[in-house]
Amino acid sequence: MNLHSLIDFVLDYYLLERLGIILALLILSQIIMALFRRFLRRAEKRGLDSAALPLLTSLVKYSLYVLVLLLALNVLGVNTAGLIAMIGAASLAIGLALKDTLSNIASGLLLLCLRPFRASDYIECGNIKGTIVGISLFNTTLKTLDGLYVSAPNSGLWGAPIVNFSRNPMRRLEVGFGISYSASVEKATAILKEVVENEPRFLKDPEPQYFVASLDDSSVGVTFRAWVNTKDYADLSRECKAVVKQKFDEAGIEIPFPQCVVHLNK
Repeated sequence: MNLHSLIDFVLDYYLLERLGIILALLILSQIIMALFRRFLRRAEKRGLDSAALPLLTSLVKYSLYVLVLLLALNVLGVNTAGLIAMIGAASLAIGLALKDTLSNIASGLLLLCLRPFRASDYIECGNIKGTIVGISLFNTTLKTLDGLYVSAPNSGLWGAPIVNFSRNPMRRLEVGFGISYSASVEKATAILKEVVENEPRFLKDPEPQYFVASLDDSSVGVTFRAWVNTKDYADLSRECKAVVKQKFDEAGIEIPFPQCVVHLNK
């Protein structure tokens, strides 16, 4: 074997060795990612919010990509110190150009840490309404009551007041009815009280309230307020209206149409 062949052999062996190291790094990164996903599944069973899974997965995945790339370049003999400095300078320019995108990432991290909502919570934030599905690096996905898909930027959610309808275990249900001026307010209030007391899903503490809420143009507004478990709120809001309407009909209490009395002066 001459000197030229020996040099080619050494260089080929050296290159193959480095390519083998890079391949090992790629395999190791996939193993780490698989272990991290398994860890997240176990953490979810122990109470980790499933809405945070897409964001955590994306952060770890992209961090691994960057780390493996830098290690691979270092194995190939590239001066990574200079490359990192160049990437830092480029990142500053990119950050200024994509400040809104970076704002979404920062907002996603804040939403993940402070947790104003969790998966399956129903929220309202400005014009955004829906059930939380998940939080990713740039956006939060929701599902509306009529099944529509909503993708909202994280910065939009973080920068506005969020009303979470699912967070607290109890909610106060307030339902009002308009009865005619000729009907007995005491009788109508007694019916409301009967409906609430006969429904076990209404809570006894805090105590329900029954009162005349308004004197309108064509009706007297009678209202009850009662506390319920949040999961029962929507069902009771619908069902009690039908029950009260039936009870009013049986008792002869009229729920009048809007009307106006006109006096003519001669």
